[in-house]
Formats: sequence, C-alpha cells, structure tokens
Amino acid sequence: MIIQSGAAAPPFKLESVQGSIVSLADYKGKSNVLLWFSRGFACAFCRAYMTQLQSAASDFRAQQTEVIQVSANVLTRARQYFQTSPLIFPYLCDPEKRLYSAYGLEDRGLVEAGKSNLGGAVYAAQTGQFGSISQSMTSDVLNGAFLQRLHHYALTAVEQGLILIDKEGIVRWSKALGPLENITDNKTLLETIARTCPPTRSSAANPSLSIAKADTDKPIGVATDVTLPRSA
Repeated sequence: MIIQSGAAAPPFKLESVQGSIVSLADYKGKSNVLLWFSRGFACAFCRAYMTQLQSAASDFRAQQTEVIQVSANVLTRARQYFQTSPLIFPYLCDPEKRLYSAYGLEDRGLVEAGKSNLGGAVYAAQTGQFGSISQSMTSDVLNGAFLQRLHHYALTAVEQGLILIDKEGIVRWSKALGPLENITDNKTLLETIARTCPPTRSSAANPSLSIAKADTDKPIGVATDVTLPRSA
C-alpha cells in the first residue's frame, strides 16, 4: 500500500539525469516536494504527463513546491534520450525500483503488464510516437539493456504514484495509480498543495540543483560535459 499522509517520507539520494545528486534532505525547510513515480520516458502516456506538469512549472514553484520525477529507466539510457529533449524538473532513475518499494508502490502483475503494453502501443501509434518507442527498444537491445527493459515493461506493472511531501519531510497527500491511469490534473494538484502545504514567507527559495531557475519555465537540457559513471 502506498505511503499514507502523516508518515515520514523515506529518505533518498540519487543521481539525476541532469548530473546533480538529488536528496530529499536538500529540500528540508526550503520547499515541498511532489514526487511522481512514473513508467519513464519510453512510456507514451508519461511523455504527455511530463508535458502536463512542465506547463505548470511556475505555478508549482509559486506554491514553494518542486516536482521530481522518478522512473525505472537506466541512467545512461535516460541521459541519451534527454540530450535532445528538454527537462525542467529533476529526473531520477531507480532501475531496481527500491524507492518505489520504499514508498509502497506495488507490482500489479503479469496480466496487468500485458494490458499496459498493449494500451501503450495503441496510444503511441495514435499519437505518432510509435517510431520513437521502437527506436528506444532497439537502442536498449544494442546497448545491452534489453533484460532491464523486458523486466520493467513486459513482465511487471508497478504502480505510478503521486506523493506530496512538506518542508519538514512529512507526507501530506498520496495517490497510487495503475500503469495506464491518468495522473491528477494540475489544477487539482495545485489545490491539494495549497490546502495541505500552504506557502510560508520564511521559507528559503527552492533549491535549483542547477536544473532550472526559479523565475523561468524555460527548459534546461542535459549538459554536454556530464561525465557518465561507468557503473550506470
């Protein structure tokens, strides 16, 4: 079961696609955190959800809230993809799904995985994304990441999750979603933040983590001089 309101949020410290090490502790006393556990960049639905959340970047920051996306993608593959696709929010990779488990997100099983794959393929074809999805699959095979992809997409159906954490590290709202369920709309998310984590004048500015300035919604791409860890 997904972590419930009132619980202390499990700490985490992961390297982001952008190159910075992102820790929950970075935000304590400074910013709320909206964690979005997603299916990752190879999911056509998630690409649409990323666009949705990015469109309200200034509104989230006005509510003193940083959005952080977590996926089960392999870090090196995610960096390759986002070299040509801009990012606004931190993007963290958890291919072993340990953070998913820590926050109570569950695998809905092989049957649900099959339904998700079929639904995702149909949606990708309808929205003109099937070519890029196929290219991503081919790249995984060529780069030795086929088994990780098979495990993540074909054999498991781990839930998505939205989790709102306040400035003191306490969960204030959470919602588990099926792999293909629509995430909560921006208006409802912002209303939930306002209700459960009202802004405070004394809070410091949101930590930028070298990803995006607080006064702009302009996407920032991956730096070209990022050194990839050999073990990633």
